Amino acid sequence: MSEGVTIGFAIIAVLFGGIGLLLFKEARTHRFWRQLVAENDMDAIRGILDQEIEHWRTQRPPKDVSAVVWAGVQGLDLVGASAQHVRVSTSADPEFGTVDGKREQISSSLDIAYATAMRLVEMIFYDVPNFRPDHARVDVYTTFRDSEGRAEALPILSVQADRPSAMSLDWNLPPAALAREFETTANRAPNGEPRPIELPDDPFADMVDQTTATSAD
Repeated sequence: MSEGVTIGFAIIAVLFGGIGLLLFKEARTHRFWRQLVAENDMDAIRGILDQEIEHWRTQRPPKDVSAVVWAGVQGLDLVGASAQHVRVSTSADPEFGTVDGKREQISSSLDIAYATAMRLVEMIFYDVPNFRPDHARVDVYTTFRDSEGRAEALPILSVQADRPSAMSLDWNLPPAALAREFETTANRAPNGEPRPIELPDDPFADMVDQTTATSAD
């Protein structure tokens, strides 16, 4: 009986020791990546972001997110990044549904742009492992046609968000209300449809250019 108890304790000790070792290695790995980010290692930052973006592109949409908004999430492009910020761009299309047996537009592309931008801001701030940028910028485009019917993608929304403001928000508010808490550029026509906008200057452009040049050297 005593021998069996001893063996049992030994097995438990080995199991706990193995679990502890795994946790230690995982914590050390997290510290390693966070240190690289803190040093503004662009290879590490882009590697982290590329891996998470690829995960988003293969992830099923959450139940509270419409398919058209999730299409914008999965269609994002990484424009620039540093240890302090992430900038992405994506597109938004109007949402259609059946109303009284007829196919009608139920949300404009600007409404979808707001929902997509705020979803991306939240994901960038809270869902990317080992990387906690202080700023996130999302530029959203949609398709316009000229008088000859030629299509052109033009920006309709730009949101520059900061982490302190995001931390104090009620993320259950409507997307347009959330966007008003950040630096937001948009132009809605009287009929509710978006007008093209001029994208604001990127305050982190010099930092990204300098980092890229350093990495290239």
